[in-house]
Amino acid sequence: MDFKDGFPNPYPRLKPITECMFVTMEPGTFMYTSKTDSEEVCGIYFLAGPDQKVEINFLVFDVPCEHRGLISAVDGWELNGEVFPSETDHRLPLKQRISEFCDKSIGVKRSFVSSQNVAVVRYRIPKPGKGFTILARFLKNPRPCNVLAASLTEPYTLRNYGRRINCTYVTLYPGTVQIIALGVGITNLLGSSRTAETGTLRKCDERNPHDQVVIGGSYGLDTSKTQMVDSICGIDSKPDYREMVGYGVTSVRLISSGFFENSVTVNIQPLKDEYLDTN
Repeated sequence: MDFKDGFPNPYPRLKPITECMFVTMEPGTFMYTSKTDSEEVCGIYFLAGPDQKVEINFLVFDVPCEHRGLISAVDGWELNGEVFPSETDHRLPLKQRISEFCDKSIGVKRSFVSSQNVAVVRYRIPKPGKGFTILARFLKNPRPCNVLAASLTEPYTLRNYGRRINCTYVTLYPGTVQIIALGVGITNLLGSSRTAETGTLRKCDERNPHDQVVIGGSYGLDTSKTQMVDSICGIDSKPDYREMVGYGVTSVRLISSGFFENSVTVNIQPLKDEYLDTN
C-alpha cells in the first residue's frame, strides 16, 4: 500500500494528468487539477484491449458550474468533431452516448461503462485548484463489435455472433489489409455439416449488400465517411488477399443481416512510405 505523510494513500498509483490530450492503454486512477483559468477543452482517451470495454468511476469531483466548468463522458472516441464508432455502427444514438455534467448534477451518476474498447473523459475547468479524480477499469467484453487500434496489432477476428449488426475494426494509420480467414454471407443450402468453400468473392456490395466486408479508409474517426476500396464475401479458409489503404484511418467493416454467422480475420500492417499519397 502507498503511504503519504505517514498515512495510507486512498488512491494508490495515482497518475496526474499533465497533457491536454492524454492517451492511455492502461487502467488506473487518474487525477486532474486545473492550474489556470483557461477554457480549453481537454480529454483523457482510454484505449483498452480489443475484447475489453472501459468502466469509468468518478471518485472525486469538484467542477463548479458557476465557473463554466463541464465534464463529458463519451462512449467512444471523439476527435475534431467526429466520433468512433459512428452512429451507423452503434446501438445507441449519439446524444445517448455523451453524458455532460458539473458539480450540481454529478450526484445523479458517478459510473459509466463504454460499449467498446475506447472511451473519453473530456473536460473544461477554468478555475485553478478545481478538478476530479477517476478510477478506470478495463472489463471483459464477451461480444466485442467495434474495435479501435492505435498502434501495430496482431490479427483480429470480427464476428457478428448471428446478430443483425455492423462492426468495424479501425487502425489510426494507413495500412495494408490482409484477410487471413473469411466466412461471410454464404451458407450450405443442402444442410451439410461441412460447408464448401467459395473462395474470396469480390464486389459484394453489388452481389450481397446485406452481408459483406467493406475495406476502406477515411481522414477522420467517422467511419460512415469511409471511402470504399473493396468489398468481399464468401467462405475462404486460406485467402490470398491484400489491399493497400492510403488514408489516415484504415477500416474493415463487417456488415451482417443476421441470417448468417459471419466472421472475418484481418491483419492491418502500416503502409510503407513509398506507397503513401504524397500529394
